[in-house]
Amino acid sequence: MDRLENSLKESSRDLSFAKFKSGGVVAIVLVIVFGLLNSLFEGKVVAKLPFSPIPFIQRMSHRGLLGDDPTDCAMVFLYFLCSVSIRSNLQKILGFAPPRNTAGPGLFSMPETKSR
Repeated sequence: MDRLENSLKESSRDLSFAKFKSGGVVAIVLVIVFGLLNSLFEGKVVAKLPFSPIPFIQRMSHRGLLGDDPTDCAMVFLYFLCSVSIRSNLQKILGFAPPRNTAGPGLFSMPETKSR
């Protein structure tokens, strides 16, 4: 039993290290792409929102743009939405995503019950 527990601990440590490495690689790629896109689209409207966002979101969606139209969307906001939505796909493409069955329990996992 002790051997299995030690093996599980080592495997968990290896998986955590692999996730850390993949997260670092993805973060570096996203920062480089952000810098490139920011220099290309600085001060330009890249999209029109179909709604007027709440003031907190509007500051981010209208960052760096001239004018008062709240439906104008800057590159920063669009990039943020895209990076959030494609992060896991980018990890899969680069081969850094762990297998699905090693994801572990969800956010609300059941507590372990010990039998006596």
